[in-house]
Amino acid sequence: MAGGGIVLGLLTLGYHVMRRVGNGITYLTPSRGFSVELGASLTVLTASQLGLPVSTTLCLVGATVSVGLCNGNLRAISWRNIGIIFMSWMLTLPISGLLAGLIFAFGSNAPNKMI
Repeated sequence: MAGGGIVLGLLTLGYHVMRRVGNGITYLTPSRGFSVELGASLTVLTASQLGLPVSTTLCLVGATVSVGLCNGNLRAISWRNIGIIFMSWMLTLPISGLLAGLIFAFGSNAPNKMI
């Protein structure tokens, strides 16, 4: 069921997320993209070695911002897009909890046949 939710999310909004993280935060070239992927993968590997749970999406966004800041100019980053991404992260937990609670409530209060 969870895998189906991931596939449904990728089919419906996946392109928008990839576009926003790809070129919505800062201008990326192939070499900058390589640097972003390398920085994110090293962060994930280091955190895994330390036993820390991390999100690959969080690491990619952080690496993208870091590569953008290497321009030496704060205007190289679209802070509006960073704010939208941050707000979506903040809203994910309450919305997921609400949906899980609603699904559980429907399941536990569903009529059953007791003879």
